[in-house]
Amino acid sequence: MKYKLLFGWIIILIIALIPVFLWNFLGPDSAEFNDYSSITHSLGEITGLVAMTLFALTFILSTRISFIEDLFGGLDKVYIAHGVLGGTAFMLILSHPILLVLKFIPDNMKLAATYLLPSSHWSINFGIIALLGMIALIYITLFTKIKYNRWKFTHEFFGLIFVFSILHIVLVKGDVSQDYIFKGYYIYAVIVSVMGLTGFIYSLFLKDRMFKAAAYEIKSITKVNETSYEVVIVPVHKPIAYKSGQFVFVRFYNQKLSTEAHPFSIASSSNNPEIKVVIKSLGDFTSNIALLKIGDKVSVEGPYGRFNYDRTINKDQIWVAGGIGITPFLGMAEDLLDNQENSNKLTNKIELYYSVRDDSDFVGLNGLNYVASKNNQFKVIPWLTKTKGYLQVKDISILSGNLTEKEFYLCGPNSLKESITEGLLKLGISRANIHSEEFEFR
Repeated sequence: MKYKLLFGWIIILIIALIPVFLWNFLGPDSAEFNDYSSITHSLGEITGLVAMTLFALTFILSTRISFIEDLFGGLDKVYIAHGVLGGTAFMLILSHPILLVLKFIPDNMKLAATYLLPSSHWSINFGIIALLGMIALIYITLFTKIKYNRWKFTHEFFGLIFVFSILHIVLVKGDVSQDYIFKGYYIYAVIVSVMGLTGFIYSLFLKDRMFKAAAYEIKSITKVNETSYEVVIVPVHKPIAYKSGQFVFVRFYNQKLSTEAHPFSIASSSNNPEIKVVIKSLGDFTSNIALLKIGDKVSVEGPYGRFNYDRTINKDQIWVAGGIGITPFLGMAEDLLDNQENSNKLTNKIELYYSVRDDSDFVGLNGLNYVASKNNQFKVIPWLTKTKGYLQVKDISILSGNLTEKEFYLCGPNSLKESITEGLLKLGISRANIHSEEFEFR
């Protein structure tokens, strides 16, 4: 279990190094690194090859295929990898033309300019288009505030950028011909292109047609505090199977809301036909949740995620929730009522630290206390930051005793998760014993 989460990264590293291996063993000899000119040009080729490979992998990671999720230990971890690969690919793509032209600077500035400016060489032109397009999309992704559905729409243009990148790498001519890079270069280029395009086409056009989302409808909508609503949906036909703590992508079909799919943690006990989600008004979509009506149609895709206490059922556990991060724990706590009858299922203690600003921010606290009253292995510890300050590991240590042999489950704002994780690591707690829900959308 401790090493399972490394499988996905190991596979990515191996795939990323394949073009380097091919370049080294099927390309020109060691003269490639004899002088400044050959070194910069060689590094330019390598960065381009690795960048294109990572670019293709980002589309594969966005498919939400189950076995990929298994490799990384949850879809939230997959999307972290997706972001890391995208950022790394972008930096390598930026480095690619710079390194290629460095060998001409300062001796032949005119020739250097032909690599960076539009010309009669369509390979270069397509490369420039791809680079400028990626810069624009990265800027929109990181530095602009637009509605989620529009942001998601612009994100889909990465597929077009990938097409321009393909045209760039297959139209390479002259000194960077097929044999100059490595024998079989075009075969590898085609494989990478097909891999990336397949992932993109599957995600954008095929997935929804091949795998129909489950049909649900709204049973009830309850305002639980000033900013949050509890929405209960019931299956129209067959319910999905899931574990508490997982999340689903939900589309609400209401004329006043966008039909974009959004991820929400399941707040129901495992495999309960009625799925409960708690939605806080945080953005342009969730701020309109109050407009939903009983009977509205809903489609549900999933479940996803691997956030569940039964991964370490044989050890004492500490659950830490901040704000709306309580939602996956609500269903997990409900599971404990059922598990109380099965003495083999839960034999260790679970303590839940629930941190909010003040009493009005609690969601589901009465239900959690009810579970605690029925299962003496479960304890709820409310934490009000307004009066006690931010929850810290030293507070947990005072109330829960020695933390060394415990497992930790964290969900909530990044600041809380990072603070608790840092404090635990300083105590010598292994990172493998710290499990967190990392899924966040803009």
